[in-house]
Amino acid sequence: MKPFLSLSLFSALSLLTVSAHAQAASQSDRQMIAHAHWLNAEQARPATASDTATLQAVPDLTKTAGQYHDLCGTRVTPKILPLDVGGNPGILTAVIEEDPACFGGDGARYTLLDRTRHVVWQNSAAAIAILESRHDGVHDLSFGGPGPKTPVWSWSTARHAYQLRVVIETE
Repeated sequence: MKPFLSLSLFSALSLLTVSAHAQAASQSDRQMIAHAHWLNAEQARPATASDTATLQAVPDLTKTAGQYHDLCGTRVTPKILPLDVGGNPGILTAVIEEDPACFGGDGARYTLLDRTRHVVWQNSAAAIAILESRHDGVHDLSFGGPGPKTPVWSWSTARHAYQLRVVIETE
């Protein structure tokens, strides 16, 4: 009976310690999000003919009769935003497709491409922030949209892509 009791106490103490650590990390993440510099299509430049190879790498972005169309078939003018995330990927290219009717309240879809034009992240968002925190030597990213929660994505060297690390309650 005693070993079971001491194991239970040990487990309870371990859970309390992990929970306290998670709360501290969450507070730190909330502060980091609050001080983040957000970038969106306003800071990006319209794509030009020299971006054709980059735009061809974006899934569901098609070009017909000299015009680009998003996955909903809406005519869009893709925008390009370089993002220096450091580490092995270095500078990523964000391709931004603005279409609130297609991408909802976020208003746009962001596709991040590495220097070989491999997609390392893609989803709808209203803005992007390069965070101070790093994983595998690469800056974490946050993609903002309307709502009380903000996701933080971390670089995974093994997957050569960003993966969701945590969702921060910001309200």
